Amino acid sequence: MNSGRGEGDVKADHKPPQNDTQPGGFFGLSVSSLLGGGVWVMVARLFSQVAQLIAFVAAARVLSPAEFGFFAFVSAIAFLFVVVSEGGWAEFIMRADHGEEQLPQLTAIALVSGFGFTAAGLLLGLFVGVFWFPAWQAWLFALFALWFIPAAVNAVYDGMLVHRSLLNMQAIIRILAEAVGLAITLFGLWAGWNIAALVVGRLATHILGVFGGVWVIGWITPKIPSRAVFAEVIHFARYILSVRIIVFARSYSGTLVVGGLLGLADAGYYRAAERIVAAFSELVGEPARLLAWVVFRRANSRSAAATTVDPITRAGSFFLPVLFAIAAPVYLGLVLVAGNLVDIALGAAWAPVALVVKILAIRQLLMFQGYVTEPLLAVRGEVKRLWPLSLFISFASILMIVALAPFGLVYAALGQCVAAAFAGALSVWFQVRYGKLDWMGISANSGLIMLAAAVMFVGVSSLAHWPTEAHLPAYSQMAMQVLVGALIYLGVLYASWRWTGWLKSGR
Repeated sequence: MNSGRGEGDVKADHKPPQNDTQPGGFFGLSVSSLLGGGVWVMVARLFSQVAQLIAFVAAARVLSPAEFGFFAFVSAIAFLFVVVSEGGWAEFIMRADHGEEQLPQLTAIALVSGFGFTAAGLLLGLFVGVFWFPAWQAWLFALFALWFIPAAVNAVYDGMLVHRSLLNMQAIIRILAEAVGLAITLFGLWAGWNIAALVVGRLATHILGVFGGVWVIGWITPKIPSRAVFAEVIHFARYILSVRIIVFARSYSGTLVVGGLLGLADAGYYRAAERIVAAFSELVGEPARLLAWVVFRRANSRSAAATTVDPITRAGSFFLPVLFAIAAPVYLGLVLVAGNLVDIALGAAWAPVALVVKILAIRQLLMFQGYVTEPLLAVRGEVKRLWPLSLFISFASILMIVALAPFGLVYAALGQCVAAAFAGALSVWFQVRYGKLDWMGISANSGLIMLAAAVMFVGVSSLAHWPTEAHLPAYSQMAMQVLVGALIYLGVLYASWRWTGWLKSGR
């Protein structure tokens, strides 16, 4: 399930860790800061992702691929409305010193935005009901439109909670809202609500988020904004929106193009494959981004006088190979177990998803280095380079999906691999040019990791026929693949480290 504010690829929730230069603790962070708001935020994000994954698996078990494809297609359109209706209200409050003074006026802007996009969504539902979809699907469009008002208001309360450093309360509200939304979704699927269960569950999450904000902050009485305040808010919001729309286009173009060109069933297959790979990508990417902020900011605070190597360059030469050592077995392992994983999680009806999962897993491996680009360029004072980089990567991704989707799902996924290779190479160029990383040294430190990953892949592939011939159930086959792969990979990696002293100095 990929709707509302659950997916982190559109909403910029990654904030650089604070107080990372204080003595003591892990990587210079004090124990109190680790146990404070930052941990609450990470727990809330983890819970949100797990809740959405459970809802996704449950929906795939109940809905047909065409039904799930319809939900994925329409929710992508609805999510675009959510992104625009949220504007940059939360970020404006967090950024501005006078954010609380303008809160009533900002609330009025958010309400007008939410009501405006809700009206537009209702009109769109009426239009497609008359000219395109049957009546029940038009009603679903109308139900989707009810997301926009609470989403816009929720953005204001989210910004206030962060502005007042109430991250623990924000996390609690998100966890409770996601839990209730998940419960409603599961109940609705069990009760036969079909696609409506997913829409109502997400709507409940948005509404409870608003109620939670009101409970903590209090009701904010809207006030008509002055011309100066309105201009200031819109001027700020357009930059936030431009980046979000770029990321949205990259994230949802596959679902929209495949659904428009190949049909809703193929859209369901493609979105399911993307969601499975995204679960593993978040597992690797979220900790990687957080640790990259810590590592590069600490390196930036050190003096380079004692060494001829720039501290950030040296940190990157150690951190990137370690990240690759984690990412390679995760994504290659996903390629190896995709068939059994899809069978266990989604069922036999979703078998076409397995090949797409394998290809999209390779796509993620090709662009693993992008996880550290944002913290690296930010620490170097080159954050302005992120916008053109994101634009180029999004353009390549959209171009390949539009060009190859008409030929089928597999070609669409292969096109994303081509786009990922371009994105990875471009990220490396930006990291060398503006982040001053030594990718020759990083590549040298990654050589033995590539060897270990290749041996693991060949070893597990060569043994793949044994569990099948023994007629083991899918979960037993996957467990054996994971166990054998882990033993081979860790064994080769450890032997390489013992024999060569590889990466001991982090050179």
